[in-house]
Amino acid sequence: MKKTEQKRTFLWLLGILLMLQVIAAFCFCMKKTGFHYDEYYSYYSSNVTAGLVPTDREWKTGESILDEFRVLPGQQFRFSDVVRMQTYDVHPPVYYLLLHAVCSLTPGVFSKWSGLALNLVLFVGSWCLVALLAAKISGKNRAAVLGSCLLYGFCPGILSGVMLVRMYMLLGFWILLVSWLHVNALEQRKRGWRFYLPVMAVVYLGFLTHYYFAVFLFFLAAAMECYLLFETQEHKGWGQKWKDCFVYAAAVIGALFLAILSYPACLGHIFRGYRGTEAMGAFFDLSNTLGRFRFFVGLLNEYAFGSCLPLLLLALLLLLLTGAGLARRIGGKRMPMGRFLDRYRMFLVPGAAAAGYFLTVTKTALLTAEEANRYQIPVYGLALLLFACLLGFCTGRIRRQIGAKWSTAKEGFDRGLKGFAVILILVTAIGEIRGLADGKVLFLYEQDGADIAFAAQNAAVPVVYWYNGNLAWMIWDDSLELMQYDEIYFADLADTSPIEDGRIASADRVLVYAARSDNTDAALEAVERAMGKEAVIEKIRELLYCDLYEMRF
Repeated sequence: MKKTEQKRTFLWLLGILLMLQVIAAFCFCMKKTGFHYDEYYSYYSSNVTAGLVPTDREWKTGESILDEFRVLPGQQFRFSDVVRMQTYDVHPPVYYLLLHAVCSLTPGVFSKWSGLALNLVLFVGSWCLVALLAAKISGKNRAAVLGSCLLYGFCPGILSGVMLVRMYMLLGFWILLVSWLHVNALEQRKRGWRFYLPVMAVVYLGFLTHYYFAVFLFFLAAAMECYLLFETQEHKGWGQKWKDCFVYAAAVIGALFLAILSYPACLGHIFRGYRGTEAMGAFFDLSNTLGRFRFFVGLLNEYAFGSCLPLLLLALLLLLLTGAGLARRIGGKRMPMGRFLDRYRMFLVPGAAAAGYFLTVTKTALLTAEEANRYQIPVYGLALLLFACLLGFCTGRIRRQIGAKWSTAKEGFDRGLKGFAVILILVTAIGEIRGLADGKVLFLYEQDGADIAFAAQNAAVPVVYWYNGNLAWMIWDDSLELMQYDEIYFADLADTSPIEDGRIASADRVLVYAARSDNTDAALEAVERAMGKEAVIEKIRELLYCDLYEMRF
């Protein structure tokens, strides 16, 4: 009865913790105002109507721009169009299919909540997988489970992933799910169709969510193959071991092959697309290795471990040295390597995959300041729960050694070691929460609110947008602002000849968005000549890729 009550209390604690963390995530969702330009592409690529392509020297309504980012009535669930759109880009289609399905539930509406609602569901699903994985790996150590969930839900990096309407939260979900499937099979030492079929399904969906899934899968599969080949507890001969390795490899490679067959454009994306060639070039450039490693470890420290990573590594080193010293003092036999690998197999296999992913992505990801977090966010959850479990392993080993040598002192040392572990978890959690308060949650773009309000207040004012014809995609970054205007006159900077337009000629005030270029001054003069008088030109503000000017008499 007592154990049942303890379990019920523990589940209540987990439920309350999840509720608090979902509320925290929702509060940050409320604060999100603008979008990263890649987020615009998520909506555009999922819901495109006619194609956001500016036409030189023509007006386009703000409503027509809005239409490119929402599902219009009667155009719901056009999944074939979504897949076709992705073949033109460098990403696989699963995330965009999901986002299109969510947007199709509210036709005629473009809202941040379509993408954020999907991310919140993935956040809850990933949180549950973190709890299940921590329970498996730690041997149902409730402190490790609670600590893992505490760190995951308040992690600034994870909450930044929730705020970003891209595929990274979905990728993190698949990584945690495929890890749980492997850990569950390692625990039971069974790998029948109940293991292989779900693994194949997750491999298929994960690869078609983001190609970085293949990086994680490579290291996970390599670690799993090593276990199958060198394990000693299943009492199998070498012939059976090689058979197990072959069956596992066939399942994983078969799922990848099915993904390639169903979406052959992926090969072009990886080997010929601009992101694939950039990643390959960065991977083989050895000169940037140390700098990239320091950069991403710094992000890991700041956005995942609450700026406490050096302290945590020092504490783990202290625990390991203490355990080694006690082992020499006790004089017991050293654990054979095979037995060690088998005992900690459920930790080592996903741990190797997470480390391999982190190091590989460190070499290949785009370096875009803090925004580069998005490439590592998918393994932040795994890193946090592995840390909590490793902390439990280290303290547990010391407690067993003390109990074997000094049984009378065991109870006092138990309390001290448990308290030490709890303090480390709480210090990390406090560091994370301090990071949340200090603005470490990315992709909110709260500053865009004033700019959007300015555009809405000036909706009827004529607007000219000078764009770079070779980089027309940069217009997307201003889409939420441009939607507010009644009409926008688009003009290519390649031609700055005088504009002939009656609406501009009759206006006493014109707003001009001009992409930064050597032709910017000539473009402004072209608008001034179109207005027919010498105008006062004032730069209102700088945007990411262009500047906004006001021209008035």
